[in-house]
Amino acid sequence: MEASFSSSQKAACLSGLFLAWAVGYADRILMSTAIIPIGHELSLDAREAGMLLSAFYISYALMQLAGGWLSDRFGSRIVVVLCIVMWSVFTGATSMAWSFGSLLVIRFLFGVGEGSFSPASSVTVAEVFPKPERARAKSFLISTVFLGNAAGSGLIGLTVARLGWRGSFHILAVVGMGVALILWFALRSGMASQRERAADRPRVSWSALLRTPMAWKLTAIWFFTSMLYVGVQSWMPSYLMKAYRIDLLHIGLAATVPNLIAFAGTNAVGVLLDKYGNGRERVFMLLGALFSAVFFALMITTTSIALLVMYWTLFLLAFNFVYATVFSAPLRHFPEHLIGSATGLMNFGGQLGNSIAPVAMGALIAASGGSYLAAFWLLLVSGVLATLVSATWNPARAVAVRPLAGNP
Repeated sequence: MEASFSSSQKAACLSGLFLAWAVGYADRILMSTAIIPIGHELSLDAREAGMLLSAFYISYALMQLAGGWLSDRFGSRIVVVLCIVMWSVFTGATSMAWSFGSLLVIRFLFGVGEGSFSPASSVTVAEVFPKPERARAKSFLISTVFLGNAAGSGLIGLTVARLGWRGSFHILAVVGMGVALILWFALRSGMASQRERAADRPRVSWSALLRTPMAWKLTAIWFFTSMLYVGVQSWMPSYLMKAYRIDLLHIGLAATVPNLIAFAGTNAVGVLLDKYGNGRERVFMLLGALFSAVFFALMITTTSIALLVMYWTLFLLAFNFVYATVFSAPLRHFPEHLIGSATGLMNFGGQLGNSIAPVAMGALIAASGGSYLAAFWLLLVSGVLATLVSATWNPARAVAVRPLAGNP
């Protein structure tokens, strides 16, 4: 699959995808911030709050596999745009929830809408960019998790404080619909050649992919690292409010600086991967996972809010090395017609971790009478396990998945 897009077409596609990723991540951090006033309004305990935070990730995980397959088979444009429209609809619906049950269903359906977007966007990167440019392009896109978190923590913290959580979800739904329209036209250029490549793609056996050790190692690394990261993102606002007596607005401001620095860090790692990372992915992931665990341990043992913000920043910078590497690995090591499926499998594992961490932490916090110690130990163990699996990564074992017989 050779990219045939001009520089201006590449820029338009990347800009549209960037906006989409930013809006999607802003919604997630909005939910993590809004869960505090939602809990008060709907009289939720910690276990129910954890279930709401996890509902999105369960359906999001399930849709990873479908999105990867659909994008590999038919091209990415229709998949990415429909995803944005669907998640915007359910973002708006979140603002109309009237009970724990209704909110649980809405957030589950939101995950269905967004679930196919990540693997589809990887296929878009492969369709638009040649291999030497893919790691930095993908890193630029996934760095929006930190930009979205910065906006969600700062701007959304402000809107929740001023407009309420329902008004905040209304605003984000409208923005999402606008981004869907922008991306539809941005991806219009070069779609004729994309359709030709889609028609020529060979069919690949899922069983062959599942027999590939590198696919499972990526899945395991991302599963454990995601548990650590999402556990921190989901429960840190509540922890800061309890341990440091900080209000919602200042919680948002405290999270903004680490996320803005991490945004720049992810892009720097993408450049390093394109220039020096080929064959060195194990070093990137091993050190990233190890120092993520170290800085998280320092975060939860300090009694200074200034030191906590500093350790939070270093935690996110370490996480960058795992984050950028696992998402660029399918673009480097898997066959072109299998990039979406491989990314979907890997992110399926990651989203399982995302779905487990918030609800498990909520249950542990509730069982401990409000103490965060057991919940934080769960995250620390996840970081250690990610480090151990990263140590087994061997990029020399290239992926060789053969097409099904009778296909080109």
